[in-house]
Amino acid sequence: MNITKLGPTEYRSPMFLALHMSALLAVLKTKKRADDVWKELPWKKFQRQVFRLQRAIFKAQKNGNKTKVKRLQRLLLQSRAAQALAVKQVTQNNKGKKTPGVDDRTALTVKQRLLLCRQLRRNWAKWQHQPLRRVNIPKPNGKTRGLGIPTIADRAWQCLLKFAAEPAYEATAGERSYGFRLGRSTHDAQKLIFNNLNSQCNGKDKLILETDISKCFDEIDHEVILKGVILP
Repeated sequence: MNITKLGPTEYRSPMFLALHMSALLAVLKTKKRADDVWKELPWKKFQRQVFRLQRAIFKAQKNGNKTKVKRLQRLLLQSRAAQALAVKQVTQNNKGKKTPGVDDRTALTVKQRLLLCRQLRRNWAKWQHQPLRRVNIPKPNGKTRGLGIPTIADRAWQCLLKFAAEPAYEATAGERSYGFRLGRSTHDAQKLIFNNLNSQCNGKDKLILETDISKCFDEIDHEVILKGVILP
């Protein structure tokens, strides 16, 4: 069976689940080394499967079909491929992977990663988020900014939600919005500014307006933001 040709509705098939979770369960039932199980997981296939679902979510959101968006998001959240990738992202790829939460845990063993995959599988829809570890970050003006740091397990769950929410957001996000978006950076914003400041673009007289919202993240209405989030 060619896994790369599976459609969204086949992600729930017993054959698919058996093929991609057997390796995760093997370490708990056999004497196979956890390191070998983790390395042998088909990561490239996982990435293709998650991307295919994300692309379907993006198209459904573009077409205004929110019912289909949430159905596809639920498939992605239940996907063992997405769950494994979320664990790998926060435990191996992220720069802040060793930042501890309230549990003081800075890293997971390979077996603990596999167990976290199982935990996400069982509890993604009823996840119990632990308290945040509060850290005060110094600001240039001498004041401090409070930062809440979740545990590694909570970061994995957040990453899984990000996989599902991001394509729906990208479908409606502004063309000239560059902050914290996949495939965009400050270099893109710099290029846009440079091209528009060119004397050959709309004449020589230009105006640059820089604004800063005081205490934006402290004062912003989070309830309004949450109402705009599309998740099942």
